[in-house]
Amino acid sequence: MRQNIIKIAVYLVTALPLGGVGGGLLSSCSDDHTGSINVSGSCLVEKFVLNGQYEGVISTEKRLVKVKVPADFDQKGNMEITSLTVSPGAQSNMKVGDHINFDGDRTLHISNGDLVMDYQVSVRNDEALMSLFILEGVKGAINQQDKTITVSVMANSGIDLNNATFEVECSEDAICSPASGTKGNFTEPFQITLTDNTATTTYTVYVTMISNPVAIFVGEAENIELLNDEEKAAAKWLTGNIASAAYASWSDVASGNISLDECKLVFFHRHCSSYGNYNGFAEAESGAMTALPKMKELWQRGVGFVLGRSAVNYAIALGAMPEDAYPNNVWGGGGGEGSDLMGEDPWHFYAYDITHPLWNGLKTYPGAADNAVYTLDNGYTICNTTSQYGFWDTYQDGKDAFEAKTGGRALGGDNSVSSWELKGANGEFGKGGIICFGSGLFDWNSPTPYESNYHDNMGGIMFNALDYLTK
Repeated sequence: MRQNIIKIAVYLVTALPLGGVGGGLLSSCSDDHTGSINVSGSCLVEKFVLNGQYEGVISTEKRLVKVKVPADFDQKGNMEITSLTVSPGAQSNMKVGDHINFDGDRTLHISNGDLVMDYQVSVRNDEALMSLFILEGVKGAINQQDKTITVSVMANSGIDLNNATFEVECSEDAICSPASGTKGNFTEPFQITLTDNTATTTYTVYVTMISNPVAIFVGEAENIELLNDEEKAAAKWLTGNIASAAYASWSDVASGNISLDECKLVFFHRHCSSYGNYNGFAEAESGAMTALPKMKELWQRGVGFVLGRSAVNYAIALGAMPEDAYPNNVWGGGGGEGSDLMGEDPWHFYAYDITHPLWNGLKTYPGAADNAVYTLDNGYTICNTTSQYGFWDTYQDGKDAFEAKTGGRALGGDNSVSSWELKGANGEFGKGGIICFGSGLFDWNSPTPYESNYHDNMGGIMFNALDYLTK
């Protein structure tokens, strides 16, 4: 419609006389200068049918014609338009009898006089797939091969599995039965069926009670749902993707309310106001400091740590880094509402050594430098809290100065060190060590919708870190 408005505006301007007498420019307009634009018709698609049987659902508001075909239909590359009805007097770039490749979306262009309208024609197979399952705030791990969902629940979580609420996200047109948001008995295998016309998929949910988690996400809140959105997303990734992983509050750890005998990895990701020095962190993070004796025991016995954003300061508390070696380049904070929208080429940083195990198997951006690491996507909104090392004052000699001061090894940055590793209590890098992600690009939650592609690298990096720190 913007095109029409601009066109009409141009016609109106050119229709006005160049000069005027008395009442001014507009008062001198006469019937001889009215122009000849035609906006009396409309550009609606009233009917659209392919192959004589697949009729499109037309949304004028979305400018979308969606045609559903059976789940096993594999001939979208050559489909015939068998019926097409548009507004009286309108013309279209497609016509009855055309054979068109609909493997991808196509544009249906409608014009009527000086009015034009474009529709997106999308041919989609029926689909009934689940993309997310949450049981009382705990994310389940979905196996699309055997259509199973595994949910790991802490024995002390307080969840009543006899009557627990579940939530599901699934294919756009699929219907969930029982409905998402209802309750069920999860003390035994629980089945959920998704249907979309010819597509039907049944998932079976298995709940595992954990008394000795192999990995934990730690935070201030009593449970995952009370965390801020950024930390919640990070915690749900861990519990939904690592078998026998669980959430634990700092009070759970400090009080011994959770057994950590089998724990191999601790994930602490803190999104909050950045601290200008270690003392500021220690004063504000009282829960983490209360649990410090237990955390030190874990580190000293060879448990690995992944620390994100402001949590990188916890490495100092553990004794893995000098107290005066805190990050000198910090900013951000807030509730995770987002501040910057990524563009076509999302923000990225550079690995100092792209062969390091942490960067194995990541997706790369076409034409990017070989050592560029992408963790965001076009449309992703980042909250951008950062705790990293800029190359000035103490670190003006760059990466070498950072490594000499901290005893760590620089992993990535952009004229900075924004991700690094520290040695384990045994004095070696790798198993039992600490990975620190101070970069704002280590982001888990976008308040705006986006199509996940490079953000999948976040999970890849975490799987790499788990292997590197525990094996």
